[in-house]
Amino acid sequence: MGNGLAGKSLYAFGDSIVHGHVYPRSFVDLVAERESMTLTKYARNGATIGVDPHASGGQIRTQVEEATDIAPDFVLLDGGTNDAQSIFRDQRYAVGTYADELEQTLYTMQRKWPAARIVYVAAHKLGSRDWDTQVALREVTLRACQKWDVAIADVFGDTTFDTRDDAQRAKYTFDDLVNGFPGTDGSGTHPNMAGITTFYVPVVSAKLKQMSPR
Repeated sequence: MGNGLAGKSLYAFGDSIVHGHVYPRSFVDLVAERESMTLTKYARNGATIGVDPHASGGQIRTQVEEATDIAPDFVLLDGGTNDAQSIFRDQRYAVGTYADELEQTLYTMQRKWPAARIVYVAAHKLGSRDWDTQVALREVTLRACQKWDVAIADVFGDTTFDTRDDAQRAKYTFDDLVNGFPGTDGSGTHPNMAGITTFYVPVVSAKLKQMSPR
């Protein structure tokens, strides 16, 4: 008996956690392979939900607008990781602006692909970002997803992955490659293969299966 996901198409949007940081494979690649899905990644490193002219990856809504009109079965996105820097460190915009832009992003997805099922991946608790900003962004993100009937694969809330814990930061994140593969002892932002397989893949796979009619 199939899992309901084999052969389904998945478009992925967001930042480096979806795209892959200095390495071409991220959690979404592993999920797609595990579930025999057809993946197209539009995510870009450094991308934000809000409009930050200094963000290296542009706006996530632009990724959606530039994607093909051919509808996928599933749409996946993340966000907020770089917005947390834009809001707290750089003061480019406020949390309320992020909330408005997130709603516009979800609206754009639903208007473009009305039959697609959308899932937002809430990244792990980040030791590399201001905590109060993360909590504020999470609150408005959960509210927007509920309003727009978007599912949440909640790595933040449903796992113990928390890089404020220095041991987890060192074990499960990376900044650089070692022998061509993600290393360890990162800043706390980018999950390495251990972080991906332990925390991200199970949560995202389970949520997609829950969303998919059998």
